[in-house]
Amino acid sequence: MSMIENPPSEDPNVTARPETSLSARPLPAGTAPIKAEYLIHNTPVVDLASTAELNDLDADDLAEGATSTDGRDSKKRKTNKKERKGANKARHFPVIREIVVKICKNWETTGTCDRGNQCKFAHSWDGYFEVKPSDVSFNPTAELLSEQPFVKENQCETESTTTEGDIVGKKIQLATTCPVLKDLGYCPYGWRCRFLGGHIRRIAGDQEQGANGIPGPSKTLGQWELLNFSTGEEESKGAWKNGETNWVDWDIINKLKRNEYEFPFSKAYLNLVDPDKPFTLSNSRPKHNSKSNKRKQDPLDEESAMNVSEEAAFNEEDALNGNEPTEEKGYVVGESEVMDVPLRPEEKKRLNWEGGRYLAPLTTVGNLPFRRLCVDYGATITISEMALAQPLVSGHNDEWALCRRHESEKMFGIQLAGGFANRMVPAAELIRKTMGGGVDFVDINMGCPIDLVFNQGAGSALMDAPGRLAKILVGMNRALGDIPLTVKFRTGIANGKPNAHKLIPKFATQWGAGALTIHGRSRQQRYSKLADWDYIKTCAETLRESLSDAGLPPVPIFGNGDCFSAQGYYEEMEKSGVDGVMVARGALIKPWIFTEIKERREWDISATERLEGIRKYAEFGLSHWGSDTQGINTTRRFLCEALSFQSRYIPIGLLERLPGKLNERPPAFRGRSELETLLSSPFSGDWVKISEMFLGKVDDGFNFVPKHKSNAYGGEEAQG
Repeated sequence: MSMIENPPSEDPNVTARPETSLSARPLPAGTAPIKAEYLIHNTPVVDLASTAELNDLDADDLAEGATSTDGRDSKKRKTNKKERKGANKARHFPVIREIVVKICKNWETTGTCDRGNQCKFAHSWDGYFEVKPSDVSFNPTAELLSEQPFVKENQCETESTTTEGDIVGKKIQLATTCPVLKDLGYCPYGWRCRFLGGHIRRIAGDQEQGANGIPGPSKTLGQWELLNFSTGEEESKGAWKNGETNWVDWDIINKLKRNEYEFPFSKAYLNLVDPDKPFTLSNSRPKHNSKSNKRKQDPLDEESAMNVSEEAAFNEEDALNGNEPTEEKGYVVGESEVMDVPLRPEEKKRLNWEGGRYLAPLTTVGNLPFRRLCVDYGATITISEMALAQPLVSGHNDEWALCRRHESEKMFGIQLAGGFANRMVPAAELIRKTMGGGVDFVDINMGCPIDLVFNQGAGSALMDAPGRLAKILVGMNRALGDIPLTVKFRTGIANGKPNAHKLIPKFATQWGAGALTIHGRSRQQRYSKLADWDYIKTCAETLRESLSDAGLPPVPIFGNGDCFSAQGYYEEMEKSGVDGVMVARGALIKPWIFTEIKERREWDISATERLEGIRKYAEFGLSHWGSDTQGINTTRRFLCEALSFQSRYIPIGLLERLPGKLNERPPAFRGRSELETLLSSPFSGDWVKISEMFLGKVDDGFNFVPKHKSNAYGGEEAQG
């Protein structure tokens, strides 16, 4: 059957058939208004490689406590399609250590090993450099370009570094800079450093030797001398080591693991409020079988493997916590600790936070290097990733690592999550005893909506448990001494049934909260729909009225939800009457939002300026996690996590209207330069490519699985 095409009618009265192609259809609601000249094509929303899902990530699920995979989460149960969507909970990140030659840490740092021949690790550098990867080329002052090669590298010195038989010289680049040495003034990774050329020099031929002739670590190998090597002990300033504090003494960790640590206040308080429950921190009954009595090591999750410092693994931390005072404000053990006796305001330090730029607790992404970057951009209040009370009081190294603080963080807090006083109060007492000088406040997580946390009575579950909540707050307040206690909570649990306004008067007048932060969504909402700033205003007014009626001094209250620009920040502040706005997802996507808030402007940041921030993150990560192979891969993994959020940023110069909105999705677009287009890529392979600019070529064993497996890099999961 032949097809006959009718010629178009020339009759002006004939109505033309409407265009039905995709390009003519209106853009769906929530699509970012990008200027036409930057659109690649008119397909409404990017649908390639799960980009739509990537842009729909519930990023604040992380911000308020999406913790690592728990054993209970792997139980077989029926799941519907909705439950299967979202974060890939089966992610696994193996720790990529250097090579098969494992050097004894004690021998490396001291030149001796008490274990002698029984030590399983090598006491010689023989064979090490034959398999060690080559140096990474890093220049912190290299010019950044908007077109390829993006980083203008100087030619490294290679021709003069090696001679025949010089295996060390073949692996180093003398023109590289060690980021750890640049940051600290020394490098604790010595010969293992992947930027070794930055702190090594050739020695005269008559001085060549295989090792030092004096006791101590080997500082000469063949033709080379190691410079600026130190473990950081001599450079430590009190409790500060490697520019960080809150290092917990190894003896305390061991006592916690053996359940031998004393909690005098917690025991007295809990015996008073729960006299029928014996005070114990053990989760399981002791078994008489000697084999089963051995504590099984919990498998390290993706956070554990990355956050446990190498020094902790080899028992090298010596936290200088000083002598504990016999009496402290607000800390009393005795029968006076009753529920109806609130602390006097003068017993606590005041938190003067009005106008503070507050970075939210962001699990996984809100690590120390990221917080340090945000401080560099202008954040004034920072807080740790959410730490669970039970692992803390059980002595889990990875949980304690979350409490680490950098010296640039001038106002720093630790966020705790737990559902019962018998864990939260001992955790507070422990923090006061071990790191009181390194903590400005402790925050209680009452906002986490994640099922795993909620079902244990923690996070947002506390909103409907005022009895348990009262015991937790009063006990923690007393246990912390003069350290302020703050709370972060949601509007309530169920949609349309807010109850935060009922709890707020008790927070400040009866339970002693030093500051409040309210997220303008319910637990049921999670991160869908917009935050309710009208309700936040109601809560702010309720707080101030209750404080005025009680004759108490002001307590700062912050709002949280959807802040993505300086304009939005100040509009919501003025509209709601809060003292400040906590920034969560906005900081994940554009960490420079704190500069915008500080300078009250919308910053059309260039691609090279964004790349400079990525370079800083890489430097901060290497300084924190290490400049050896393990540290580089850990830094790369967390940098890729950060880039998975930053790739969602739409440059404001591409938008038809300002400011940009947090929940708007971009159509497919190109940037104003090749680099800007690359930084907006939703593909994890491009994130790894960006990391290689500062961390060197990726190792063969490296893999990165973002929250959506279809964007994975490396390994079988990348093809799933």
